[in-house]
Amino acid sequence: MKTLHIMVGGPELELPDISQYDKTIPWIGVDRGAIRLTNRGITPIIAMGDFDSLSKPELAHLKTLTEVTEFPAEKDETDTEIGLQWALAQQPDLIRIFGATGGRLDHLLANIMMLMQPRYLDVISKIELIDRYNYIKMYMPGEYTVSRIPDKKYAAFITMADVTKLTLKGFKYPLTEADYPFGAALSSNEFLDEQGTFSFQTGLILFIQSND
Repeated sequence: MKTLHIMVGGPELELPDISQYDKTIPWIGVDRGAIRLTNRGITPIIAMGDFDSLSKPELAHLKTLTEVTEFPAEKDETDTEIGLQWALAQQPDLIRIFGATGGRLDHLLANIMMLMQPRYLDVISKIELIDRYNYIKMYMPGEYTVSRIPDKKYAAFITMADVTKLTLKGFKYPLTEADYPFGAALSSNEFLDEQGTFSFQTGLILFIQSND
């Protein structure tokens, strides 16, 4: 399976331990995320963004390490969207994005709402947002089996559109063909074992595994 990792410039304290991931997986550095990688001894295959959070010496040093593509600060896409678009063009099976959550609420909401854009709906099953406390993934209608992440206690199902016939099995609080309007937060659920299943007929669901 072809996997790509993207590091963006969210708060340092919100990052998970990335050393747990396969070191052969290529990284894309977005804005200050590129420096975050080099500080960890990882050279991204490409760095991109407006780099408004980097000093001139930092940007100059980055250019000696990898390919750098600069964009103007005033643009129609966020730096994260630019990095995601480039990653999708490589046709991977999975994209993990780090540093996209925590800190500024406008950045958090922009990165979550990004997944709801029509151009991403066909590929959202490939995209995961990961931070120190949360694993986030968006789902289109269908039936899915999900595995519990060992260090995560809670599972949440957030309706990002009107959802019909939501069924949860293998969770502490099961459901059978329940309907929920946009904005329902079914939080603090838990896996009963190592896997659970859920299905729904229409809408969008943001699935979150989290820990305190």
